[in-house]
Parts: sequence; structure tokens; C-alpha cells
Amino acid sequence: MMHVREAGDAEAPALVLVHGAGRGARMWRRQMEAMSGRFHVVAPDLPGFSGTPGPFSMAAAVESVAEIAQQLGPVHLCGHSLGAIVAARVTAEHPDLVARLVLSGGPEIAPGKTSPRQLRSGRRRPGWLVRAISDLPHRGAWIDVLDALEASDLSDVLQRIAAPTLVLCGQRDRASLPDARRTSATIPGAHLIVVPHAGHLLPVTAPHAFNAIVQGFLTPEHQPAP
Repeated sequence: MMHVREAGDAEAPALVLVHGAGRGARMWRRQMEAMSGRFHVVAPDLPGFSGTPGPFSMAAAVESVAEIAQQLGPVHLCGHSLGAIVAARVTAEHPDLVARLVLSGGPEIAPGKTSPRQLRSGRRRPGWLVRAISDLPHRGAWIDVLDALEASDLSDVLQRIAAPTLVLCGQRDRASLPDARRTSATIPGAHLIVVPHAGHLLPVTAPHAFNAIVQGFLTPEHQPAP
């Protein structure tokens, strides 16, 4: 059973927020507070994180988020980092379920090819550190996430995304910015916004800017500047 946090009127347009590889759904606290007046905000814990049973796999994460979107009708979908990979796959595989898509902190298109050193380093992370900095219960769960990232490749996925798409990246997120540029260039009609003075954890460390940009994009009359 997937653990989900919800806020806002259940009759309002649905906004599904998909977390990254560290904190689970609780990373979206500031977004749920700010956006629940306009949207029915739903933030799931992906498989293996916090209140949701594991193990984590990319297929299980995509299936879980797609099931939520199926239940709520066409949704606005926003993912950060790992969550952006999941959100991109959901949108490509289930185009009828996603009205608008927001990808934050990348996504990293092919982690196993572009950051193998970081993935190898991550495998040495001890269990106590995993529990201290993430909502994963133990080191084995962290290895499951790394395995999924190492095998992930969006190269043939991005061009299949048909939903209007916003790509967000912090200006100081030098590791993710090249992938954010490639992502926005590959998804038809996608729009990239680079947020000044912000790093990778954009929704957490720059919530006011993040919320304003995302809510503007999700407003029906919003038209991104060319």
C-alpha cells in the first residue's frame, strides 16, 4: 500500500509531487502548504521510502505514480531528481494521464553513463548515513535505488513526451544543468527556467521561487516566454 500525503480540495485540479532519492514525500511540505489553495496536492512516498513498502525499482515507482494519476484523472505531474526520472517515464508511457509536466533538478538522463563515479561512491555509504540523510530504512534500500539509477536511461523516452513541459534547474546545480538543457531541448516544446542563486534541492532551499514558477506554469492561461 502506497503511503500518500494530501492537501487541498479533492475537487480541485490534481497536482502529484514525486520526491527525489533523499527525503520522501515530506520534502514537499512547503509546496503542499503553498499550492493546496489552488490544487488537490498529492505527494506519495515511492516504494521503499518512509511509509511505503519496498523494494524500490524504477518499474514499481512508475507503476505506483501512474496508478495515482489513473485514480485522479489527468493530473499535473511534478518530479524532482529521481522523481523527475519517474515523472518523465509516466508521462511518456501514459500520455492520457498527464496534463502538464514539471521536471526539477535534471533529470539525469543516463546516470550510469554520465555519473558512474558518483554512483560507485554512493555504494560505499554506510547504513547509519543512509538513515540520517534519507527516508530509506537501511543500506540495502539505498543500493536498490542506486541499482535503478545505474540502469536508467531516458534517451529514448524524452522525445515521446507530449504534455506541455517545464524544466527547472538551479543555477548552482552544475551537475544537473547540462542534463536539464538536454532534456528541454529534446522534449517537444519544453521550456527551461534556470533559477539564479539556487542549487540542486530547489523545492526545499528556494521554495518561494519554485512555487511561484510552478504555479504560474500550471495556470491554464500561462504561456511561457519564447
